[in-house]
Amino acid sequence: MSEVLVLHEAPQPPLLRSLLDLDQALLDALPMGVCVCDAAGLIIRANRKAAELWGRAPRLFDPTQRYCGAHRIEKLSGESIERETMPIARSLRTGESFQGLEAWVENPDGRRWVSRAWIEPLLGDSGEIVGAVNFFQDVTRVHETREMLARQQRTFDLAMVASKMGTWRYTLADNICIYDENAQRLYGLKEARFLHDEAGVKEKFHPDDMEVMWSQVAKALKPDGDGRYEVEYRVKQADGSWRWLSAWGLVEFEGEGPHRRPIAIAGASRDLTERKGAQDLERLLVNELNHRVKNTLATVQSITSQTLRGATDLDAARRAIEGRIQSLARAHDLLTRQNWSGADLGEVAARATAPFAGGRFELSGPALQVSPRHALVLSMALHELATNAAKYGALSAPGGRVEVTWALDGASLVLRWRERDGPPVAPPKRRGFGTRLLEQGLARELGGGAALTYARDGVVCEITAEM
Repeated sequence: MSEVLVLHEAPQPPLLRSLLDLDQALLDALPMGVCVCDAAGLIIRANRKAAELWGRAPRLFDPTQRYCGAHRIEKLSGESIERETMPIARSLRTGESFQGLEAWVENPDGRRWVSRAWIEPLLGDSGEIVGAVNFFQDVTRVHETREMLARQQRTFDLAMVASKMGTWRYTLADNICIYDENAQRLYGLKEARFLHDEAGVKEKFHPDDMEVMWSQVAKALKPDGDGRYEVEYRVKQADGSWRWLSAWGLVEFEGEGPHRRPIAIAGASRDLTERKGAQDLERLLVNELNHRVKNTLATVQSITSQTLRGATDLDAARRAIEGRIQSLARAHDLLTRQNWSGADLGEVAARATAPFAGGRFELSGPALQVSPRHALVLSMALHELATNAAKYGALSAPGGRVEVTWALDGASLVLRWRERDGPPVAPPKRRGFGTRLLEQGLARELGGGAALTYARDGVVCEITAEM
């Protein structure tokens, strides 16, 4: 071979001698690189393809190019491979064979390519190692394609994990479904293979979902159908809990026309547990909302009828109704902001008294969370007390003020309303809506009551409620 440089040819064993005598034109016709080393690792033969791949002509019998004529070799991970650690050096030491090894090769001009090599030791008549032969080829495109597919697979796997999905394939001939790792987690399985026999299905799938599952399978398997399978069901997890899954797939048919035969279903499953939980919560909230709306309408109806009962001034009655409904609305706003989980009593009191004389209320008590029912009833009770104080009590006089305090007494709430520095107080001649609400409504709604005292120096109301 004209490209090969021969420095010095040492005496060789008969086997290597025969390799040296091989027709160079025959070696050069091979589509892959060929490199033959003697027992010392010196290159004794190489073909034209080897020189082409290495980007330079190898120097035969040159100690500086032992084992390989490449400029630089790296593992696929990027770690450099020294000459004494090359696989061909190991083959010369141990007699090992290597099949399909891959490595990065860098040529003198900087070009990089991936080599795939097959290395075989050469044995003499007595079984001694007399050399080794290395066949190699450029598989850069294959490597890049494999890496691209691996990246796509990683992307697909990440997308499946992120979307809580997994894939599977169910074959009818053996009644076995094979699940990928993501699907195994979804179905609570410890291995990929699952036998869909009666015992396995009964153990894994919820009994209430069996009928719909098998009906969808039967529909998908019809030769004249579209082969689409879609169903939602619950599957048992390792801890005994149930997980909602959505499964969908396509049937693989064999043959054509009405006589085609189903052989498998390939598809994917997705975790629906959170969505199902959200749907259940939505139904619960809708039912709760309906309940609250009915209660609110009933309260508004009661407010209206009780206010109008015996009213002699329709304009005053209208203002009273508007005030009471607005008080109810402010309490609703507060509870809605807290997702109807309850409300702080201090904020309930502040909102109930806000429309009245500002700065004339002294509110004090510990931070205390009350239930929605407590918040609504106490808000209306405070509104009635404030309305009465604005008409006849402390808030009707320039210097009048109101103290509202609350505390816990064991399992009961005690809230105290006290008016000061107002006009002299006299008991009312008749019991209106506010009085009835305080004396009867609190006892009915809160399991407590209210004690109204018309002291001459100011109205006092003590409200108790079970917590």
